[in-house]
Amino acid sequence: MSDIIDRKIESKINSELSKKQRKKTLDDGFKKNKVINEVLDKTTVLILYDLIKSKIISYVNGVVKSGKESVLFWAVSPEESNLALKVYLTSTSNFKNRSKYLIGDPRFSRIKKGTKNLVYLWAKKEFQNISKCYDCGINVVKPIHISKNVLVMEFVGDNGKPEKNLLESDISENDYKQSLQLVDDLYHKANLVHGDFSEYNIFKTPDGLKLFDLGSAVDLEHPKANEFLKRDINNISNFFVKRGLTVENPIDVFQRIVK
Repeated sequence: MSDIIDRKIESKINSELSKKQRKKTLDDGFKKNKVINEVLDKTTVLILYDLIKSKIISYVNGVVKSGKESVLFWAVSPEESNLALKVYLTSTSNFKNRSKYLIGDPRFSRIKKGTKNLVYLWAKKEFQNISKCYDCGINVVKPIHISKNVLVMEFVGDNGKPEKNLLESDISENDYKQSLQLVDDLYHKANLVHGDFSEYNIFKTPDGLKLFDLGSAVDLEHPKANEFLKRDINNISNFFVKRGLTVENPIDVFQRIVK
């Protein structure tokens, strides 16, 4: 009986998906007529169905943000807590430029060919990075679950509105110190270098700075780990300089972290 119900639900999902593909639009509950091409393909829709069936999520409210590589949905758990669903686009070609963050990382020595396999690996990598940081006590978004190209995390914000990142916030010297501490903690506690550390992927919350978007983070054994670390330090230092703060010499920060 359960199999018959599952087949009926899958048939209904396929029917609705076909309608959306013909319309080329998806009502997201926030911005009407927002076009989101090839996000909810059959595989992704069935993953969402499985998440609901497994009681990982209860329902999806709508789209929070969309980009070239992923779309972020606001979802709700059966316990009524807010969740973020990061759906990586399996049709994008942008991930081909991300190979430098995978090749050389000892955790991912075998990389299958094909865009879809690369996307699945990238999602898995981000989940592993976040989980490792979270287990080490680093202030990052809480990881919940990973299924192929769908990453489930805590939602940092309120009622579908994300918390402001550093770029959108008033900043202070304490924010600068916390940012450097995050870089240091990644290196010494999680043995990772972020690789894309900037004002765009750090939430400013009432409880301090919280890091997200860790797909680029590499193991310290990666041949370009130090190069990425220098770039991370330079990027965040330049941001605070532009906001009028006095910062340490990035070279001194780098040497202090790696010694």
